[in-house]
Amino acid sequence: MNRAAELDAYFERVGNARYAGHLRNEVNLLDRTNAKKMSDLLSEHPTIQLLGGVVLDDPDTSNHHIFATRSPVAGQVLFLSHDGDTRIVFASLDEFVDAAERAVNEGRWLTDLHPLCSPLTPDQKGLAELIRHLCLGNGDEDTALELIPSLDLSDVDLLEYLAAAPNFFLAEAVAVEIAKRPRKDLLSVAELCSAHPHPQAASAGNEAVRAIRKGFVAGPNA
Repeated sequence: MNRAAELDAYFERVGNARYAGHLRNEVNLLDRTNAKKMSDLLSEHPTIQLLGGVVLDDPDTSNHHIFATRSPVAGQVLFLSHDGDTRIVFASLDEFVDAAERAVNEGRWLTDLHPLCSPLTPDQKGLAELIRHLCLGNGDEDTALELIPSLDLSDVDLLEYLAAAPNFFLAEAVAVEIAKRPRKDLLSVAELCSAHPHPQAASAGNEAVRAIRKGFVAGPNA
């Protein structure tokens, strides 16, 4: 996929300032020139560096939507949150602009239109390898935390490693995702999170266990 062509089409779509200045809706999409300026300004941020990020907006909230140009999440849009809830929120630039348009038309905040679950990254193998790399002293565990929501939760070895990690935020992040997408085969991972020595991770693990066991009771057709 040609990311430059994707950006060309994106900036052509937003270049008429139709999606600029709607601060009450958290919508202020940047044109190409200002996106470059903002990207240069934030170029030292580790997440932007790792993902080859292009800053797409400036809603005057210290938060930004970022287009990833590098694998394994290339082509997707990440929400870079000052408060720490950073994750992929849109699978494409088109989805991002559609959400911005909907926010303006419906009088809503753009962040309210972020999906509960992040879109899954097509390159799951590459994503798992990157998270492992970041967590093994080769990078930034904070960035790994931002990528965990994009996992399809099929790499149980990775999930078990994260669930038992000394950094309790990693275990908590895994548990949160399991609670959002509970599956019977993830019960052992959820229980591992619930046994974490840090109470915050353990609490999230307990929620994941409850979500899975609720599915047992409700059954597949509930």
